[in-house]
Amino acid sequence: MKLSSFLFLAAGSLSLAQNANNCDTDSKKRNGADFILADQGDNPNLKSLSNLFAEAGKQVLVSDVFDDGNHKMTTDSSGKKAWEETSDFDDQNTSKWVPQGITSTADALGAGTYEGKNGWVVSWHRDDDKSARVTFVNRSDDSYRHVLLVYPHAEDDFEEVPVHAGGIMWYGNTLWVVDTWKGIRVFDMDNIWHVESGDGVGKKSNGGYSAAGYKYVLPQIRSYKWTPSFDFRFSFISLDRTTTPDSLLVGEYQTSDDDPIRMVKFELDYETRKLKADGTTAKGSWAYCFGIERVQGAVQADGKIYLSRSNGQSDGDIWGWIPGKTAHQNKGFVPSSPEDLSYDSRGKKLYGLTEAAGGRYILTLDTSEIKF
Repeated sequence: MKLSSFLFLAAGSLSLAQNANNCDTDSKKRNGADFILADQGDNPNLKSLSNLFAEAGKQVLVSDVFDDGNHKMTTDSSGKKAWEETSDFDDQNTSKWVPQGITSTADALGAGTYEGKNGWVVSWHRDDDKSARVTFVNRSDDSYRHVLLVYPHAEDDFEEVPVHAGGIMWYGNTLWVVDTWKGIRVFDMDNIWHVESGDGVGKKSNGGYSAAGYKYVLPQIRSYKWTPSFDFRFSFISLDRTTTPDSLLVGEYQTSDDDPIRMVKFELDYETRKLKADGTTAKGSWAYCFGIERVQGAVQADGKIYLSRSNGQSDGDIWGWIPGKTAHQNKGFVPSSPEDLSYDSRGKKLYGLTEAAGGRYILTLDTSEIKF
């Protein structure tokens, strides 16, 4: 990274908004309204499928999934939690699935718990990105269960969701998943369905449903499509409950600052659990060229932005940044290959995770130890 890239985060006091697709300017602030997402409407097939599963007694609660863990994490002396690694099942080293995003019940509701449960939800991308799954981790006993993300494509059928799932955010009864070049997909936590065994995904010849061996599926309810003529890379997402109204933050992973490296905030409607919009058009409320390469996750709370950066096989960094000031690099603060971040106001903790095979952990970080 060029030296200027480390320093330009302090340029927030300059008020002139620049070209949204060009970060090679003195002022790094951008016009949030140039960053636009269009609500594609609710999935027309969700209601009929929901009725089918409800009538069959196959619609379950979030708490049911948290209580139905079939695998278990382990915790080392430093507090890092590792995925199950046994001769029969190995999430720690598998090359087929890689963990990406993290959110928690503290994101879902301000109370910090959801249906009486305290837990995390983690997204994983498949090696070919033809499907994605999320994992419900019950913090009471570190048990967990994988759930397949699906898209209802017909009144009586669903299919896999071909998304990288680089970041996720839980907000009320909705789970938001970034779709790298397309925008954001939203899934319905009020519609988790119990399916039969089977290798296929969707409706079976006997009229039942299966999901590639998974017991539960989580269906997409809506999506937000990126509409500007310039590209934006949706690499990570997080929730900020300390703003009024609540807001979400999305940003870009880039390996070189020859490409623009930006983050954008959108305001949320806590009553509808949607983006605040003019009709179907949601415009960003704030945007910035932050210019730090290899950032895999970022979250804002109380005006402070925390960023995780990967450094190959070396330990990762956590950057502390107050917009308008120079960012501080907390070098080697986390294990290698850190990914998404999430904030919990209970104790002012950060949750993060790492993706490297053999070193896949859920992390709990104390924000008071992060320098700005």
